[in-house]
Amino acid sequence: MIAQRNQAFPWGAVIWSSILMALIPIGIAFAVSVGYGVIVGFQTRGDPEAINAAIVALGSAAWYLALPRVLLAIVAFWRGMRLARLVTPFVLPVVSAALLALILLVVLAITVFNAPLNGETAIFIAVDAVILLACSLAGARVAQR
Repeated sequence: MIAQRNQAFPWGAVIWSSILMALIPIGIAFAVSVGYGVIVGFQTRGDPEAINAAIVALGSAAWYLALPRVLLAIVAFWRGMRLARLVTPFVLPVVSAALLALILLVVLAITVFNAPLNGETAIFIAVDAVILLACSLAGARVAQR
């Protein structure tokens, strides 16, 4: 007779992972923009027009636009690995954490950052969904090997 472990669904780890997957990329991108603004402010001796121009230029830089997606992929991979170490059938907890993180990202985008509900936002949400699911499942797969 094969012994089965009676294991409950790890809701705490799933919720914690989804919060980390949503907040770490936003927090680091916010810290980079604030830090850059402070550095430019010191370099220009507080000239508001120069600071504003530098921040606007930063907002359109390709590396800055890619930074949250790269960080999202790294954090999703990491949290997928952590969840896979906690439970043996890892697919459901990892997918649940990714979907909860996506819901949290959408809610933050709409409420906090006033993202418009248009096609561009829908594309960003779809890209984030693919990144979250693919990287978290890849991290879980790597942890299971």
